[in-house]
Amino acid sequence: MERDQFTHMKIDQVKDCEDVILSMEFIVENINEVIKLLDREAIKKMLQKILDGERVFVMGAGRSGLVAKAFAMRLMHLGFSVYVVGETTTPAVRPADVVIAISGSGETHSIADLGKIVKDIGST
Repeated sequence: MERDQFTHMKIDQVKDCEDVILSMEFIVENINEVIKLLDREAIKKMLQKILDGERVFVMGAGRSGLVAKAFAMRLMHLGFSVYVVGETTTPAVRPADVVIAISGSGETHSIADLGKIVKDIGST
């Protein structure tokens, strides 16, 4: 396929945005289903720990790492002192800090191992 044909094909796909809209609706439906499953008490406890902690550290691998970075940015915008574990400028975790580990599977070894280390330090 010539480059010009490929460009026109992409333009035609953008002009017919129904598939994109259907995908967006599907994503919103999935988000709403997940919201229904959330444990509100667990969320309250997590929020209280964040509020009570000195600093917040987030960690994740792969896509979960990207989610962790986005969450860190939101917390920073809210005025929290927040760091991403693994960045070159991230300080050491102290007992008064809160560490949030994000994993889609719950079985990512590097995240689970870091979680154990954090617990040994005395952080939450």
